[in-house]
Amino acid sequence: MKNNILKLEMFEAVCKCGHVGRSHYIIKSFPLMAQSRKEAARIARGIPRVKHDYQDAILNVFKIDKKRYFELVEINNRDPYLRCTCIQDQNAIDLSDRLMDEDRSNHYSPRKEENKKTFYCNKQKIRNQKKYLTRYYDIEKINNYNAIEFNDIA
Repeated sequence: MKNNILKLEMFEAVCKCGHVGRSHYIIKSFPLMAQSRKEAARIARGIPRVKHDYQDAILNVFKIDKKRYFELVEINNRDPYLRCTCIQDQNAIDLSDRLMDEDRSNHYSPRKEENKKTFYCNKQKIRNQKKYLTRYYDIEKINNYNAIEFNDIA
């Protein structure tokens, strides 16, 4: 009978971390255990503070030895940026020397308002389509249903 225990290797993932301003990031290295570099990158993208929606959030992933793995664990345990739990803790830390300016061309950006299809109801432009459909559309259907008299049907 073969032994089907997964062979995990140690990796270091260099990632862009956020929550430091809209156009800034901090580069951090995280120690990970995974089967491959691809899986290590997937795990790293799910780590808190990593910029999840950015295509280039994971800068590099490479194999490391046990000594470097535990060294990274110790460094991250002592890092006040990763240990803070609220905005007041983070404001008390001086991160200005670690901040990097973001190149805005390579990240996910939501669709802009002008690219959306316009929605009209009785020649009146509806600004917020989702709000209209959830709040007002059902009420109009009910009002129209109540306006029908049963004598007209028979």
